[in-house]
Amino acid sequence: MKNFKEKVTNFHYKKNLNFSDIPLFTAFLIPSVFYSIVINFKNFLYKAGVLKEKKAKPKVVCIGNLTTGGVGKTPVVIEFCKYFSGCGKKTASLSRGYGGKLKGINVIKDFENILIKDPVLSGDEVQLIAKSSTAENNFACLTSSDRLKGANYAADTLDTEIIVMDDGFSNRKIKKDLTVLLFDVEKFIGNGFLLPLGPLREPLNQIKRADCIILINKNSTAPCGNIQKFLEEKFKKPVFISNFKADCFYDIKTGKTVDIKDISDIFAFCAIGSPSQFYNYLKPFNLLDTKNFDDHYSYTKADIKDIADNAQKTGAKYIITTEKDAVKIKDFIPENTQIFAMKLKPEIDIKAILENTGNIAFL
Repeated sequence: MKNFKEKVTNFHYKKNLNFSDIPLFTAFLIPSVFYSIVINFKNFLYKAGVLKEKKAKPKVVCIGNLTTGGVGKTPVVIEFCKYFSGCGKKTASLSRGYGGKLKGINVIKDFENILIKDPVLSGDEVQLIAKSSTAENNFACLTSSDRLKGANYAADTLDTEIIVMDDGFSNRKIKKDLTVLLFDVEKFIGNGFLLPLGPLREPLNQIKRADCIILINKNSTAPCGNIQKFLEEKFKKPVFISNFKADCFYDIKTGKTVDIKDISDIFAFCAIGSPSQFYNYLKPFNLLDTKNFDDHYSYTKADIKDIADNAQKTGAKYIITTEKDAVKIKDFIPENTQIFAMKLKPEIDIKAILENTGNIAFL
């Protein structure tokens, strides 16, 4: 299954298909046509007014993407939450809780405490968002499959003024006050086809529903300019570039940071949508070997022991993973083992986004 998922992902993000791709193309073509009919019909019903988006009590900011995962939404959601809460607004993130076991509406963190600490229940990304809320930039964190009910619940019970919705561009039941659409610069729209033939969740023309676009640049050599120009000219939307940089490395058990200059000879592992992008950050630190797990994988103690054993065999000085993985393995790390997480910092001028989209009144 793992190899098949990787094969499909590679197929989705190929720029040019070849003879070897014919079996997957044939298998996915008809389902993709049906998906296209359904998604276009849904959007037509909203455009015609047959279906209507409903206004939530708080302001709603949607951080979404047009393609399948691995774009970098979670760090961007955190930055928007920190910005609004830092401006004195009672802010809450709202996620579907993908990969978690909770049903209904759940307050993962209120404005005081993390109430649900188990990532198996909440989902790993949600737990990371919750743990990113500090005393300096305090915000709440909720999950709900029904975004409208979740947003209204946050307003009624927590007096939330601004909801930062993690994902939800395709969810048209709730009206958004600001829609920010993210694209990964390197992957962009992949082969350009809709699911399951390609990575697109919506037709490209639905970019018109966004207020602005952020190009996520995880590679300093990636050609942002051409994509930025294409999007600005075709869709007449403001396009911003957010460079992702390694901010620091920290011990997952103690939280103690390590100077980037001291990091070298690494064994890395992760369970994310785009592992190669994570590993690219680590190559300058002498990346010795890696181990991949399925996206949102639930680790066991045996997995962590196996990782530590493999790292020792390679002669690695440091074992490194992502922040999203860190929240799932903290309790599984043996006393004599150190595992570090890399903290990514997205560069985003949120004030400029609000000004260029006419939403400075949020503040």
